[in-house]
Amino acid sequence: MADAPKVFAMSGEAALRRWIPDQVYRDELHAAEVVRALRAHTEREPDPRVHPYVLAVEHRETGSLIGHIGLSPARGSVEIGYAIEERLQGQGLATEAVTAVAEWAVGDLRLPEVLGIVAADNAPSRRVLEKAGFVRIDEDIKHADDRPVTRLVYRRCGSPPPRLLPGRPV
Repeated sequence: MADAPKVFAMSGEAALRRWIPDQVYRDELHAAEVVRALRAHTEREPDPRVHPYVLAVEHRETGSLIGHIGLSPARGSVEIGYAIEERLQGQGLATEAVTAVAEWAVGDLRLPEVLGIVAADNAPSRRVLEKAGFVRIDEDIKHADDRPVTRLVYRRCGSPPPRLLPGRPV
């Protein structure tokens, strides 16, 4: 619950307001209510097909909260969602978190797939998914604030194929 002030502060950042407006909170009390609800889901066995399972992303060196990552029901499957505070974006932190949680989901949780759904205009988030081994499978249109938003749907099933290293013919 001590993270609620930071969660509220991050919810006011421009990127979060633009790409994930349903995670923008009115005040610290509102953020604390959301944190409390999300924590309640993590107190039971994870089943993101039924309820969200959201985790904090902490800075490796300082242990401070720098974002979140979670799995939640979507499209008859499970969607991965993530955000890293703006000042730390572009350093591969989201890719590292998405890769780890996707591997956990298809490995330990034995989910058949994990989806990533992003606005077509959100190039940084598309790159995160692609670097984490997700492949684009679909496109749809969602209406937000009375305007259509094209979204791209990515999927990750199991581990990505191994990279082939150059070598000599056998």
